[in-house]
Amino acid sequence: MSTCVWGRDRDMDHRTPIRVMVVDDHQVVRAGVISMLQAAHQIEVVEQAANASEAIRKAKDVRPDVILLDIRLPGVSGWEVCQTLAAVLPETRVIMLTSFLDEDYLFKALQAGARGYLVKTASQEEIVEAIVSVAEGQRLLSAPLVDKLVARFTDLSREMAFRDSGLDQDEIQILRMLAEGATNKQIALRTHWSEVSVKRKLQAVFEKLGVEDRTGAAVEAMRRGLI
Repeated sequence: MSTCVWGRDRDMDHRTPIRVMVVDDHQVVRAGVISMLQAAHQIEVVEQAANASEAIRKAKDVRPDVILLDIRLPGVSGWEVCQTLAAVLPETRVIMLTSFLDEDYLFKALQAGARGYLVKTASQEEIVEAIVSVAEGQRLLSAPLVDKLVARFTDLSREMAFRDSGLDQDEIQILRMLAEGATNKQIALRTHWSEVSVKRKLQAVFEKLGVEDRTGAAVEAMRRGLI
């Protein structure tokens, strides 16, 4: 698994270790992450916590550079904790550490102020790289989540194109068949419409897309991302 980083707003002084706090309600997971980080010379684990209230209290005390925060904690979501931390410790960067490859979780984490989002299957090298990158002011996502994010925005873009075109589902279906090279008769057979209905629907498609013929409709539909 790889990661994607972008943006930078300040540099860290690498002559001093990056001070990290680990928050996870599972003691075994927490201990494993801490052990992994302690092997990295550029990182110092300064605190750990098992729940939200403990995390906020200890973070205020030690003011770490980076917090690795589990997205699911007892009684409260990780992004709620992240929002609180972003408000009271704006200089501390939060990386959400999660088992969920879910774009909805990702959006909530980013909206809450998280600077990174990593899955727990990330390697030691990837987690250390993420901490260093986020400490330097960059933002970071696990590569599989970047793929999901791109897919989500592609879907949203297509939905907006559908809405703006004014085409209904029948007309979109016709456009897809046009792009495949289907004739009016073939469209009628596949949709169980009469050829007269197909011609009428095609004319409506031409008018909505501002084109004059089948080829123009297919080209314009592809240009707009409708098919």
